[in-house]
Order: sequence, then structure tokens, then C-alpha cells
Amino acid sequence: MLTRKRRSDCVTVLLNQPRGDKFFRVGKMGLEEDLAALSELCELDELSAQSESVDLEGKALRELPPVVCELSFCEELFLDKNELTALPASLAAMPALRELNVRENKLARLPDNLGELAALEALYLEGNELEELPHSIGNCSALRGLNANSNLLAVLPPSLCCCSLLEGLYADNNKLVELPEAFGNLSALQEVSLNHNQLNLLPASIGNLSQLTMLRLAHNRLAALPASIGGCVKLKGWFLDFNQLSRVPEEIGNLKLLEDFNLENNVIVKLPKSLCRGDCESLKGLFLQNNKLAALGFKPKLLPQLRKMSLGNNAFTAQAKAEAEADAKDAGVELVGSSMS
Repeated sequence: MLTRKRRSDCVTVLLNQPRGDKFFRVGKMGLEEDLAALSELCELDELSAQSESVDLEGKALRELPPVVCELSFCEELFLDKNELTALPASLAAMPALRELNVRENKLARLPDNLGELAALEALYLEGNELEELPHSIGNCSALRGLNANSNLLAVLPPSLCCCSLLEGLYADNNKLVELPEAFGNLSALQEVSLNHNQLNLLPASIGNLSQLTMLRLAHNRLAALPASIGGCVKLKGWFLDFNQLSRVPEEIGNLKLLEDFNLENNVIVKLPKSLCRGDCESLKGLFLQNNKLAALGFKPKLLPQLRKMSLGNNAFTAQAKAEAEADAKDAGVELVGSSMS
């Protein structure tokens, strides 16, 4: 916590106003007076030292008013849609903070001591300029949701794999090339979304994610998949469109709950035997458009739940095309997407 002595100094709060910058000075009277001044300044409901939620969304803040970090009872802090370029280390002095939202700012980095927020459960970082996450994030032992979409991340810190309660990880539109080797230690993960990155491989440990239900990896550079993926036995949705895959491991047959499987825009030449014999018994949507398949290789009726399939722009012979269309019709499967012609 900030000391009372430090608070006696005048604090400057800077907002970017349409007609130029305005400086507001608070901090001469005491915590409650500072909070009253901040409430008036930002047109908020009156804040108090016991406030559990502080909403400063869209207030044109360039820096976080220091008085906010003294709110020891605050559980939710909304700072989205401002012009923040940094967060103070004193943020870690908010022991009750469960949710921190800093979406759509200009943050280039986070405080090194972020991990001192031991109660933090949800962290929203979308739409900033972050190139890395602090190593200390691994100490956020209560973290359940992390949204880092639309940043500049090239790696995820290995320490993140210590967040054993993490259920949702979202890092679309970054520059990720690989995932930590210990990624599979995140055993509580249920949803992972890493679309629009530069991933060229997945760690073998991913097969340890036995609670995973949704895996989005579209628009990456994956050329192969680990056989261990068969360990993700609760997976229902798997999106791999726009990669460089030529094959899928046979272990996909272990995914008995898989409902939607998207392989569009790859270079698949043949489907795995386990899929062709109907092992993915819950499959409802199979999307194979824009690949290198010369034939479908299985009878759709072997997948009793299958309802939609895309096959356009492959290398089907005329005979294989006719057979696939007839088999799909016989099984009541709708062919969607580009024509097979």
C-alpha cells in the first residue's frame, strides 16, 4: 500500500480532452477527498475507500490516478478504452482485485510485479501493444481467464504454465511462433484461441489438456500435429483452417466428443483411417474445402451425427466427386461451401 506520507504530496491526473490537455490536482486533503475529486472529475458515482468496483472506461486517462491503487477493497477495475501507456507498480497493492480490464489502451508492457495480485481471476489485455507478459504472471495462482487478443506477443512466458486454474486463454492476432513446452500443465484449460499467429508446431504436452473443449488455431503455419492430441478427449470444436497441414494423426479417433472439425485451406492429401472408419462418432461438421484430396475416402453414413461437410476445390476425379456427392446425399449430409466442380 502507498504510505500516508507519499499521499500527502500533490498527485497529478492527466486526461486528454478534445480541446487540449487538462491537469487536475488532487491529494492535498486525504483519501476520501481525493476519491471525491476523482469522482467529480470523471463523472462517476461517488467512490469511497470501501468501493469494490471502479469503472474508468473511456475517461481519456493517460495515467492511472494513484489514489485508485489505495482501494484495498476493490475487486473490479475497468480501465478499458483509455490512453494508458503504462500501469504503475503500485497496482499490485490492491489485494482484493479479481478482475482487471485494460482493453484498448496503448500499453507496451505490464508491471514486473503483476504476480503480486494473488486474487486476480480475470485479466483483459486485448487491443494493446504488448510484446511480452511479465514472468511474475505465473504467481497469479487464482487466474481463470486471460484475454490478450490483438497485441504483439511473440511468446508466452513459461511461467504462465503455473496458472493451474486457468480455464480460458485467448491470444488471437499476435505474433506467437511457439507455445511453452509445459503448456500441458494448464490442466484446467477448457478453451484456447490462438487464431492469426505464426505457430509452426504444438508441444507434445498439449495432449495433457484433458478438460479442453475448444481449440482454435486457424491462420497459423502448422505443418504437423502431435500424436498426443488424442489425449484431449473432451474436445468438441477444433479449428485448423488456413495452415499447412498435409495429414492428421490417427489419434484423432480418440476424440469421441468432437463435433466440429475444420481443416479448410490446408494441403491434406488423405484423411486418417480412424476418422474414415467412424471413430469420431459425434462429428456434426467436417470442413475440407481447399485441400489436395483425390477422394473422400469414407462413407459419410459411418458418422451418424454428420450434418454438414465442405469438399470444394480439392483434387477429386470425376468419379470420386460423383461418389462423394451420392454418399453425402444418401447419408443426409449437406455439402456446403464452394462447388466440387
